[in-house]
Amino acid sequence: MVRNTALIILTALLATPIFAAAPPAQPNDREWGQLSTDYQWIETLRKAQPLPPANASRKQMLELVLENQKKLEPTYVPFMDKVREYFDRTHDPRAGQVLAREKIIMGDEYMQYLSRYDKALELYRAAVELDPNNADAKKRVEMAEGRRFVSMTAFANVKTGMKEDAVRGLVGLPREDWIKQVVQNGRVYSVWIYPKEDGGASAIYFDNGVVYHTNWNAAAPPAPQAQTR
Repeated sequence: MVRNTALIILTALLATPIFAAAPPAQPNDREWGQLSTDYQWIETLRKAQPLPPANASRKQMLELVLENQKKLEPTYVPFMDKVREYFDRTHDPRAGQVLAREKIIMGDEYMQYLSRYDKALELYRAAVELDPNNADAKKRVEMAEGRRFVSMTAFANVKTGMKEDAVRGLVGLPREDWIKQVVQNGRVYSVWIYPKEDGGASAIYFDNGVVYHTNWNAAAPPAPQAQTR
């Protein structure tokens, strides 16, 4: 009788579904503490990576950035997945701040090394959405919006005889595919092309790294399409 009763109880226990506790839907210090520790380690790894020398070309800087990212990737990608999952589940503003900071770092790389201002602007805006009180992200949104198109005032300050570094300080460096270069008779001739807000483009011409000509209206804006009835 006792044996039969034990079998009945055991059978009932086995038949009863066991539900695992769902992860917390509210911000909690236990999970955040672990994520913070992981993030500190990533910061340590990031700071240990070499920096490009001051005289490095854009190609050299970009190659070094990509190499550094590749070293961090095995640790960085799983961490970001964890932070995103935690943020989506708990809406912890601390996680939003980390995600926003990483968007800013990525946006800065697009600004500094690639001159892809539209992509940088997209990332900065995403940072503001993640962390609405982030003044740094908002400032960068304004900066990227101002760099998408060349300013007539800044362009007018580019003078014949200026070197590339001085020009870069005034109007920035164009995207790599908007820099054309040719070598003739031992001299390097290049042109930097800048988009204008009206859809046209301006150009700055260099002879061995020194400005010899500028053209605000190097390319006309596209003609408006004719309306069809």
